[in-house]
Amino acid sequence: MDIKQKFLETIKKYDMIKLKDRIIVGLSGGPDSVCLLNLLYSIREIYDIEIIAAHLNHSFRGKESDEDEEFAKAFSEKLGIRFFSKKVNVPEFIEKTGLSPEDAARRVRYDFFFELKKELNADKIAVGHNKNDHEETVLMNIFRGTGTEGLIGIEPKRGCIIRPLIELERREIENYLKENKIPYRIDSTNLKTEYYRNKIRLDLIPYIKQNFCPHFSDSIKRLSEIVALDVSLIEGFIERIYPSVVTKEKKYIKLDMNNYSEQPLGAKYRILRKALEELSGDIKDIELKHIQALDEFIQQKAPGKVIELPKGIRGEKGYKYFYLYFEDQIKDFYYVLNIPGTLFIEELGMNITAEVVDKTLEFKPETTPLKVYVDYGKIKGNLIVRNRKPGDRFYPFGLKFSKKLQDFFVDEKIPSFERNLIPIFENEGRIVWVGGLRLDDRFKVDEYTKKILILKIHQH
Repeated sequence: MDIKQKFLETIKKYDMIKLKDRIIVGLSGGPDSVCLLNLLYSIREIYDIEIIAAHLNHSFRGKESDEDEEFAKAFSEKLGIRFFSKKVNVPEFIEKTGLSPEDAARRVRYDFFFELKKELNADKIAVGHNKNDHEETVLMNIFRGTGTEGLIGIEPKRGCIIRPLIELERREIENYLKENKIPYRIDSTNLKTEYYRNKIRLDLIPYIKQNFCPHFSDSIKRLSEIVALDVSLIEGFIERIYPSVVTKEKKYIKLDMNNYSEQPLGAKYRILRKALEELSGDIKDIELKHIQALDEFIQQKAPGKVIELPKGIRGEKGYKYFYLYFEDQIKDFYYVLNIPGTLFIEELGMNITAEVVDKTLEFKPETTPLKVYVDYGKIKGNLIVRNRKPGDRFYPFGLKFSKKLQDFFVDEKIPSFERNLIPIFENEGRIVWVGGLRLDDRFKVDEYTKKILILKIHQH
């Protein structure tokens, strides 16, 4: 099977390309990206695709980096392909972020690709990872102490990212370019063994192949394919139980601790991992030790305790739920609710409605935790809806004396995190309703009430 046929087989196998796709190709100018662009160009009529080349100049090698950009532009123009480039001072970015050169370059590069995808309304982003890149990645992950997913290595397709060269070895790519007299650039940093990946590529893998396993590439690929099947099975199981344990709110995530405690340990770890990823967008910087510490915290600590996690994430234990949120996520809010009217509280992701009706002999209140009836004659003007503040007091329904809001929350076993999410309805400095919990006794409907204000919380 020649390289073009293998290339097409990989595309079909992983369903990488649809008819009329607009595809951005990451073109560094090196052999892999040049081969990728050339092969996609050769099959463009089969799929009726539009190809766009994108080059990120990392500024790692001064003049050499600029020459790479010039080459990529000229190569694209020769094929009649639209070309876009961006120059970023990645060494400066590394100093600011503390990232490794490889991680920093990857982050900047993909940011550029995704910006371009959005701007051009593209369907896919094609990058030039090959079979050898995959085996290097798996080894690196093993040395870092990876979980199961790390053994999958570089996935052929993930979201809009496709890797059509993933089943081709580096030597096949280089032979194809040589046979077809296709020029490419050599990144001199790829030959320096002070870089971690290069050391694995240039020293370790050749040693393994020579002394232990000549078919190392195929063995790693087989391992990854088996693990990918197992992971898909596990993920299917987690997807089924996850909604019974985790609820995603606008600003935070909460875990039902009863349902969580019933799960086997392996499922607990994956639930926590998935919850953290859902909150922050990725699980970078989250390690096994953090998951273990989080699980122990949930099982052993008392309500009200807080745990600090990487990325500015906090975990707080309540009485029924465990909360995950960003340290600065929940902010103070203050709104005016017109009567009648509707109000959306962005910080809580909820709607508040206020409606006034006449009190009739047939009136029968249907009070729920999210719906209360207020004597409208005791309300002056509009209502203020805010979160709690120090010194708040009110007269809980049924009591003739006032109580500190803080003490009320303690008696009701409301965890401190959740207290910040409770809307407080205030009128002329007096609390009317502790939203979802208790009406103030001074504003209850009685025999003298003529008009009734119905307040209702609509949770999204």
